[in-house]
Amino acid sequence: MAVLAGIVALLVATPAFAIDAAVTSLYGGEAIACSKLKFRYPQYTFFPGTSGYAYETRTSYWSATTFSSPACVFVPQDVQQVSYAVTTITLTLSKFAVRGGGHMPIPGYNGIDGSGILLSSSNLTALSLSPDKSTVSVGPGNRWRDVYGYLKPSDLAAVGGRVGHVGVPGLLLGGGISFYSSQYGFASDNVVKYQCVLSSGLVVEATATNAYSDLFWALRGGGNSFCIVTRFDLKTVPSSKVWIGIAQFGQSQAAGHLDGVYNFGKYGAPSDPKAAIIPTVLTFPASNLTIYVAAKFYDSQTDSPNAFENFTAPKLTPVAESYSLQPLSDYVASTDALQPLGLRQEFRTLSSIVHRDAVQIIHDTFLSGVNLKLSTVKNLQASFTFQPVTKDFLSHSAKTGGNPQGIDITKAPYFWIVENWTWTEASDDTLVRTAADQITADINQLLQARSFNAQYLYMNDAGKGQPVFQSYPAANLRKLKAIRTKYDPFKIYTNLLPGGWKVDNA
Repeated sequence: MAVLAGIVALLVATPAFAIDAAVTSLYGGEAIACSKLKFRYPQYTFFPGTSGYAYETRTSYWSATTFSSPACVFVPQDVQQVSYAVTTITLTLSKFAVRGGGHMPIPGYNGIDGSGILLSSSNLTALSLSPDKSTVSVGPGNRWRDVYGYLKPSDLAAVGGRVGHVGVPGLLLGGGISFYSSQYGFASDNVVKYQCVLSSGLVVEATATNAYSDLFWALRGGGNSFCIVTRFDLKTVPSSKVWIGIAQFGQSQAAGHLDGVYNFGKYGAPSDPKAAIIPTVLTFPASNLTIYVAAKFYDSQTDSPNAFENFTAPKLTPVAESYSLQPLSDYVASTDALQPLGLRQEFRTLSSIVHRDAVQIIHDTFLSGVNLKLSTVKNLQASFTFQPVTKDFLSHSAKTGGNPQGIDITKAPYFWIVENWTWTEASDDTLVRTAADQITADINQLLQARSFNAQYLYMNDAGKGQPVFQSYPAANLRKLKAIRTKYDPFKIYTNLLPGGWKVDNA
């Protein structure tokens, strides 16, 4: 430690460019970086064995598959400290991860093991309304429940996540589906400014019209290859109360539920942009039980008599129902318990055109695959969710500067489907992941055979290895790569920050 202390003193006193790469190689870049961070910010740098380290590497994560053991954790308090950390990490060639909400369940995507460094946004939680209340500035340490709770007294909301403990940065950098999407597009279509730290340590602000407009475009669905975002300025939307809640249906109502999914995707959502729905099928193989649910949302204080007619009597009679007029923030807070922390999770995504046969193929293939391959997995819960995507949803991107996804609006509406597996034992990880790959491949093969498949893969629901950027238009991917080269020529956010989908690897 005496040697490291001497190196730390040298680093503090020496211009950044003078650091000797040989010293970094000899003593280990991450060890030097951790010591430098501890020297400069002792109260915000945590090592193994401390309570701060335990909290940042366990408590803040949704899935137990992403618990991590970095060399140290740094929790910056403002953008200047983020810049200092990036410069320190870059100069010492240290591997690192950045955690926002910690909801992505892929190991290594929001955490890092071994000698790597974790930058946690836990304390970057500033929230402020503009004087005219048209925008809200949001720090990346916030979850969507924080944003909605902050806006509630002003009778406002934002186009953001549908689950309270999902983090702000992950959702926005992947595009982001919202209850409000048919009215306002992707959540990222409603960002008006990004404050971020480039790999050089320079702090910049990107908008649709300033000198960083290309970076602004890239951040609206291009992931984390470009910069670390330290503030999102979002448009607000009026919202005092909305009609929202969950309806649950019995196994005997499966056919009616699937009919409702198709009809809403084909006719209901396109005819009324204020209506949104999250229809989900959950199965518990050990109990031979399958449950059909639908989270319903209507953006008005006056309920629509027609928007959800396929999920209400006489067509379907729920066995349980919580749909009511309430603030969005109240609903989001109440439903966090439905996705408890600390279990093991896995995602996959796929997409299809809206066709009743496609709905049936996805339903039957998923359930049969889970029962065949995973019936022995302890405490397994598996689900798939249809996310209706309308032409109205996709039309908003072009109105606000465009985005990298480049989805073909002429073939809308679509279903973007997320598959989710939940279990408890680490010994089952390989079995579940292998089965998830195979079930997803089987569904895609059947959809493709009937020309029901669609190209786009939604980043925020994808599993490791799914070709997200390959589903973007080739010209957009080339543009993303050029922007990456411009703002991060040494690939700091590609090679030293290995987690996430990287445009250069597509």
